[in-house]
Amino acid sequence: MAKKSKKQTITSKSQKTEQAQSHTIASEPVKKPNQWRSFVAQTKYATLAAARNKATLAFGFIFPLAFVSVFGLLGNSTPSVSVGIDSAVPNSNPIVQALESIDVVELERNSEEELTNQVEEGDLGGFLRIEQQDNVQPPRYSVELITSDNPTAAGTTVSVVRGVIDNLNLRLAGVEDPQISLTQQQLEGRSGRYIDFALPGMIGFAMLSTAIFGTVFGLIFLKKTLVLKRMFATPTRPLTFLLAQGASRLIWALLQTAVIVAFGVLAFNFNLAHGWITFVELLIVSALGLVAFLGFGFFMAGLANDENSANPLVNLVTLPQFLLSGVFFPTDGFPDWVQPIANNLPLSYFNQAMREIATEGAHIIDVWPLLVGMLAWGAVMYFLASRTFKWE
Repeated sequence: MAKKSKKQTITSKSQKTEQAQSHTIASEPVKKPNQWRSFVAQTKYATLAAARNKATLAFGFIFPLAFVSVFGLLGNSTPSVSVGIDSAVPNSNPIVQALESIDVVELERNSEEELTNQVEEGDLGGFLRIEQQDNVQPPRYSVELITSDNPTAAGTTVSVVRGVIDNLNLRLAGVEDPQISLTQQQLEGRSGRYIDFALPGMIGFAMLSTAIFGTVFGLIFLKKTLVLKRMFATPTRPLTFLLAQGASRLIWALLQTAVIVAFGVLAFNFNLAHGWITFVELLIVSALGLVAFLGFGFFMAGLANDENSANPLVNLVTLPQFLLSGVFFPTDGFPDWVQPIANNLPLSYFNQAMREIATEGAHIIDVWPLLVGMLAWGAVMYFLASRTFKWE
């Protein structure tokens, strides 16, 4: 009996201890998981994963820098006019000498038959048929200019040749001091080089590629590997995960903009209207652009289940904007019915805002209508993404 009572005493004490411990645990407040630490960790690993992704390197850096290099070299070349002259015409001819003295004129000496073929094929702006009348003193020259039906090439060639012949006629006539003279004065201003147009478009190309290609295919990979599904087993909120994905791409976007602008300035003297202030404003607009474009990425990532279904969706959104939003060439040459569409695409708003800030000296406050239009597109896409996004 004594042993039994001793066991009962020990059991009752242990029960009281367990009850006291459970009461203490129940009375302590449950700590919520630290979402900030989760956000920082996921941002870090998403950024590292993007660094190992070849598509990020290609679309974010290699392609834009390659395009900037090509456009910069094109913009630095001096335009020239190709004019052909029959090889039978002697070099002592005053018309030949006058044309050779002009830097922008490239003379092509060949037979008239070959020169005709070159003009017809578009390799030559035009050629001169020169006939000299030797029976009069001083000698007279009859000049005929043969050009193609291309109005651009023909107009430039006619303008240059006409100016050369008019000046030569005045000199041969002994007119040293004409009654009407023309002088030219150049004012310092924007040079209008193609690199100043193309580089902001390349930043837009990089932003849209990073926001769509990286987001869509990255999230599809996480779905297929069941990473997103496992996220539900952790205390991390879905919103924290999406914000981390966006923050990771924002880091890359700012790095891409900085690298592209620095390359343009150092290699091709890209114009920054207000120096470092313009550079900072370009970074801010790039960040806003990426935030807006991410809505497209989340929306298409919700619609697509694998890479095969994602490819046509991504191309359907990106290719029209690359072609119609003024990335590679101005939109002024489009037909009138296309321009309202081209000028109101989200990438068009982005490119126009970047160009006005970089080359025209505008500030962010001056381009707020363009930024509002771009962010409005983003808001619509985020709303659609909230309806279609699936975690599995």
